[in-house]
Amino acid sequence: MPGKPFGTIQRELRKFSQRIGARRPPRSGLEEASPELRTALWNVLHKPAFPENDDHRERALAHARAIWNHLGWRTDQVPPLPHQMRESLAAEWFSCGWPEFFDLIEFTARTLATSVSSVRQQWFEMLNRILESRGCAYRFIAEHLVPLTNTAEAAEVVRGAESAIPDVAAHIREAAKLLPPNAGANPRNSVRESIAAVAAALRHLNGNPSATLTEGLAAFEDKHGPIHPSLRQGLVMLYAYTADESGVRHGLIDETTGVSGDNARFMLVACSAFTNYLVTLSADAGHSPS
Repeated sequence: MPGKPFGTIQRELRKFSQRIGARRPPRSGLEEASPELRTALWNVLHKPAFPENDDHRERALAHARAIWNHLGWRTDQVPPLPHQMRESLAAEWFSCGWPEFFDLIEFTARTLATSVSSVRQQWFEMLNRILESRGCAYRFIAEHLVPLTNTAEAAEVVRGAESAIPDVAAHIREAAKLLPPNAGANPRNSVRESIAAVAAALRHLNGNPSATLTEGLAAFEDKHGPIHPSLRQGLVMLYAYTADESGVRHGLIDETTGVSGDNARFMLVACSAFTNYLVTLSADAGHSPS
C-alpha cells in the first residue's frame, strides 16, 4: 500500500502458508546461508554489480575486478561482458561455504555502496530488510555484518556506532567486528572495547581525558544530575565484572576461556545503550557531545 515502509509491506505480505502457520517463516542460522537468503541477496545485487548499459561497462569491469581480487581469482580472467561476469560469480555465490558467503556479501555491499552518506545509509537499511525477511541471523551495523537480530538491540548498537563522539563510535564498531562468528572474533576483546566505549563517553562529556569509569560517573552526575541509583549500580557492577581477577580486562589473563559470544553480545548492546543514554542526558542538560 502507498506510503507504507518496504519492511512493513514485506511483513504484511507474507505467504498464505506462513500467515496461517502451515509453514514457518524462513530461517538462516549463524553458521548457515540458506538458498533462499542467497537468492534474495543475489536478486538485488547482481544488476548494480554488473550493469548491462554500455555507458556503465567500465563500472561493471571495475566491480568485477574488485570482487575477483577479493575472491583470490585472477583479474586478467574477468569475462568481457556483464552477463558473463554474473554467470561466473553466481557459480561461487550459490556454492561457497557460509563463512565465504558472508565475507562476499559484506565486501560486495560495501563495494557497491555510494559515497553519498544518506543514500549509503538507505542502501544498508535495504539490505538489512532483506536479511530480516529471510530470517538471517546477521544485520549490517556500521557496514559490518553483526550477529544481532533483535530490532531494538540493533538500533542501540547502530546509534553507538554512529555516535557524535569519535572514540565511542570507534570502540563500538571494533566491539561489533570482534563478535563471533566473524573472522578474527575475540569475545574477550569485544567486551574490552564495549566497556571502553562507556569510559570514552564519560571522559569526553566530562572533559577529563584521564578519568576512570567510576570517576567519570561521579563527575558526570555532579555536572548533569544524578543517574537512577539502580542503573548506576548496574553499570558499576558490569565494570567490576570486567575488571576482577577472572574478568576480561585483567592484564594477566590472555585466554578467551570463560568469555562467550553471548557475553560479548550482551556487553555490546548494554554498553551501546548506556553511551546513548549518557549522550541524551548531556544533550537534555544543554551540552553538545561534539
